[in-house]
Amino acid sequence: MIEYIVEPKSRKDLRQLAYFFRKKLGLLNVLYFPIVELLDIMYELFEGYSYEIVPDSFFPPNVHADTEITKKHIRIKESVYIGATMGNGRDRMTIAHEIGHYITLCVCGFSFQRNFKNEEVPVYCMPEWQAKCFAGELMVAYHLTSELSCLEIEEKCGVTISAAMYQYDKMHA
Repeated sequence: MIEYIVEPKSRKDLRQLAYFFRKKLGLLNVLYFPIVELLDIMYELFEGYSYEIVPDSFFPPNVHADTEITKKHIRIKESVYIGATMGNGRDRMTIAHEIGHYITLCVCGFSFQRNFKNEEVPVYCMPEWQAKCFAGELMVAYHLTSELSCLEIEEKCGVTISAAMYQYDKMHA
């Protein structure tokens, strides 16, 4: 069962949000999104924002980062941060995913509630899907990559081949 649900947002909605965010940052035409550098300037954009790099032992092995929405605080495993600074696509996407949670829940204030009904939740109402979708749209900007191959997306956007293929499939569905 999905424990939390958010207001419905489509891929198109989240693509537009990522586009707007890129535009506000002056990164509309940048293929390789500077996700690590974004962590350091977000405090200039959003009041109350903070992040920290924590030792790997801070999280269980299968947790790489999290976002405390009530504190507007992102925590990232040290190995993930280091990997992202070295261009590791998975680690870069992990940080983008947490920024997705931050933008959708802390900045945009998407409605967030507990799911007490034990009902099936549509994917577009799941906070994890929305953060993953936003991250993909931010890192692989549709307006810059719709004519690229999966290998070109992987190389030019600094994402994994699986992320490149996933975004490519969504662009060409």
